[in-house]
Amino acid sequence: MTNVGIFEEAKKGRTIKKLRARVKDLLAINKEHQMMHGKLHSELEIERKNHTLTREGNDLLNRENGRLMKKLKCWKAKRKIGKKDAKSN
Repeated sequence: MTNVGIFEEAKKGRTIKKLRARVKDLLAINKEHQMMHGKLHSELEIERKNHTLTREGNDLLNRENGRLMKKLKCWKAKRKIGKKDAKSN
């Protein structure tokens, strides 16, 4: 082995050391990313359930409002008829 080969081995050793450190950092980042993704997925599921419950609640309220509006229209119609009868007498 020549003197030139010795320096190349040292450069490779430093490069390998840097790459191992980089891999270690990337693995830590990956683990953190997976944890964040899991939390976001859980929050999304909770929001989906809340949205479904809210939608169902809104549907029930809309039905009840429709029923009450029909009742109000009938009441107003009866009231108008009663006033006409009172005026004609």
